[in-house]
Amino acid sequence: MTLDQICIILCRPDEERNIGSACRAMKNMGITHLRIIGDKNSYDENKVKTLALHAFDIWENAQFFSSVSEAVSDCVIAAGTTRRRGKKRKEWLVYPQEFAKQVKPIKKGSIAILFGNERTGLTDEELQDCTVGITIATSKDFPSLNLSHAVQIICYELAQSTNVQFTGYTPVSLERIHKTSKCIVDNLEN
Repeated sequence: MTLDQICIILCRPDEERNIGSACRAMKNMGITHLRIIGDKNSYDENKVKTLALHAFDIWENAQFFSSVSEAVSDCVIAAGTTRRRGKKRKEWLVYPQEFAKQVKPIKKGSIAILFGNERTGLTDEELQDCTVGITIATSKDFPSLNLSHAVQIICYELAQSTNVQFTGYTPVSLERIHKTSKCIVDNLEN
């Protein structure tokens, strides 16, 4: 799998700021394909841009669809995110890390991850168009995640599974930091 195969699908999002934040979360992890179930003209682009910042190009290049089945028709796998279990829901759910391992060997075709509306999540019908369900472990006292936070977690796990090099730092021991600081202070005093 490559990050270029991943497409994030937002189903009927209500809040433009959440869309902008989701764009930013995607771009942080090198994922750039966004699909939205809904009408582009019903969203205020300025509100999307406010939180997308330098990831606004993801919104500008987003594809819009009228249904989940239409949005996933070219995909080899479609994973619906949900925190709820039930009769009409997926019988089994995987965690983001497990999903990333499952799709890592896929070399061709788009891999879709669907996120539901901020208030209601994915409907039972939308989940029926998915081949697998993903759940993110959360506290039972407050299990609902913000849309962009859920997108960030899933994108992070997918990005990590590809072994793509991301910016970061090399850990430095506190001992080395103290020695370096002392050296700087000593040199400034001379």
